[in-house]
Amino acid sequence: MLPDTQLYSEKNPSIFHDQTRWTAEHVGEENIVFVTHVGDIVQNFAERPEEWEVADAAMKRLDGLVPWGVAIGNHDYDRNPDNPRQADKFVEVFGPQRFAGRSWFGGATENGLNSYQLFTGGGREFLIFHLESDIPDDTIAWAESILREHPDTPAIVTTHIYLDDRTNARTAEPYLLGEAGNSGEAIYQKLIRRNPQIFLVLCGHWATAGGEWFQASPQEGGSEVFEVLADYQTRENGGDGWLRVIRFDPAGGRIWFKTYSPTLDQHESDENSEFVFFVDFDQRFGKR
Repeated sequence: MLPDTQLYSEKNPSIFHDQTRWTAEHVGEENIVFVTHVGDIVQNFAERPEEWEVADAAMKRLDGLVPWGVAIGNHDYDRNPDNPRQADKFVEVFGPQRFAGRSWFGGATENGLNSYQLFTGGGREFLIFHLESDIPDDTIAWAESILREHPDTPAIVTTHIYLDDRTNARTAEPYLLGEAGNSGEAIYQKLIRRNPQIFLVLCGHWATAGGEWFQASPQEGGSEVFEVLADYQTRENGGDGWLRVIRFDPAGGRIWFKTYSPTLDQHESDENSEFVFFVDFDQRFGKR
């Protein structure tokens, strides 16, 4: 899980490259089967092409090595006040055409801002969405249609804005799209709570009060969804390269989160940086 890289793209490209270089070099050793980016890939919207060139080059290192996906963050839109969902530069660099022909790429919405991927780990197939900021209702309907096409497949949602580290709760108001979008709480009520096929939500954006939070929330049918925020942009050098290593043990029913910086070659092990969720995949989704 790559948290907001916006300040690396703007000021510290070597740190962004450290992250994807470490990932590429450890695909085999760490059994990395997917890489997800939570958005805010760049800092200055569509205004500085050189930032997109950094992001493109850093992420390209993963091509052919491991499946990956990127959620669009609020800094990745074109900043058009008349059309806040316009994101021509994001679509140009990270739109569905980039992944054409990849066996793990499932598809995207017509506007290119939302996508889904399929990957296999621990002998089980997983579905992962990368959904736009303030996930609008039409995108929620699209995601639910994909869930229906893949019943019983454990699903993950990566979206940029969902949890707020200032309140240690889901966001109460849409951040980017106003009435056209949904707050984190509305996303939970409309999509996450009512679809227990989704067991994990990953997000970034908020780094005001430390940039880390996690919680478990109830879903229909008695299951739980695990919700995890990570964003280190307020730390030294725009984040010092901190990323999340998420280790799945489907047979043991555990998901470990660890926080590591390839730049510093250090682990962070406080209670918000290293933790475990428990989920019985066979019981919840059926035996493999």
